Amino acid sequence: MINNNFLISIKELTIFVLQLPLGTIIGASIERFCRLQGSHARLHNSAVKVAVAYVSTCFILGKSFSSDIIGSSFQSFQVDESGSVEVGKLIIRLILFLLGVIFGTVLQPVGLTGGIATGKSTVSKLFSESENVDGGDAHDAEFIIIDVDGIAHDILLPDKFGADSVYHRLIDVFGEGILSTEVKEVTRSSAESRIQRNPPIDRRKLGDIVFRDGQKRRKLNSITHPKIIKIMIQQIIMEGLNFPWFSSGKRKQLSPKKKRRVVCVDIPLLFEGGTLMRILFGTVVVVACDPNLQLERLQKRNTDLSLDQCKQRIASQIPIEEKARRAHVVIQNNGDLEELKSQVRKVKSEIANIVAGKQRGIELSWLVVGMGILVLFAK
Repeated sequence: MINNNFLISIKELTIFVLQLPLGTIIGASIERFCRLQGSHARLHNSAVKVAVAYVSTCFILGKSFSSDIIGSSFQSFQVDESGSVEVGKLIIRLILFLLGVIFGTVLQPVGLTGGIATGKSTVSKLFSESENVDGGDAHDAEFIIIDVDGIAHDILLPDKFGADSVYHRLIDVFGEGILSTEVKEVTRSSAESRIQRNPPIDRRKLGDIVFRDGQKRRKLNSITHPKIIKIMIQQIIMEGLNFPWFSSGKRKQLSPKKKRRVVCVDIPLLFEGGTLMRILFGTVVVVACDPNLQLERLQKRNTDLSLDQCKQRIASQIPIEEKARRAHVVIQNNGDLEELKSQVRKVKSEIANIVAGKQRGIELSWLVVGMGILVLFAK
């Protein structure tokens, strides 16, 4: 039989582990809740965060914050006969909870989506340009773009993401007919043998298969989407935290003149991704245009596609009008580039004020530290 001390250790370990996801949920939820705009928004949001920080730290540290009834709910945290928990263990709980709050705070990505050939890629490029701002807190915020379509392209390569590559899995499911027959000439024999051994997947061939068959398209999504989401969330966290030791050669560090970064995820199939995607993105921007113009642009962009193939690709996505109805912000791309730039400047300012503006109030993580010390050492 297992003695009581061992059972208590398991309970303690479980409590420790739960602090991280609990802090993440609270941090993400409060950041989204505290987006009130107006003259007293900063005071209101700070007051909410102070209250949340106090209640959360009381709960984490097992202190009563209102009555004996509430205080009695913390008896499960007691591990010795005197009814008190060692300070060291409480500090570990608080640190884990604090890390969760920090993760939750940076998990505030902006979702940029739209339909095929609506101009989303152009808007994404304009978002990344620092000069496309129009006052407000946009001047203090740096927009970082995560390209999900690029991730979807890279996981098709055999050696890009290692275990997260879907190269061999897709060949098993859809056959070798999806492989490219065109092999570029290379000078190094080792590279040549590697290409011949693993010819790249031809996205056009794969697209022709899945766009004609809804069941095969769902099968493709079930294989690729989990990998794409995993890599995307990793990049959102790393870009949000902006730790230099996580940076790769392609990542740029936050400019000294910028106080906060806005992580914007360029994701074509945000709404098609289901409930998880809608929860992850607190702010969604949709690039839309007239459906007839969308078809016309797609035909001009992809001249090798027939009219029916263009219509199939558009029909495979949620109608752009429906996406626009679900969005928080809509950019109508029916005009020329200058008109689009004007809209992007206004939208960037609006998003920066919401996600990275001063009206957000005091950082919740600092309040948790302060309240933690206050509650932990209060007599």
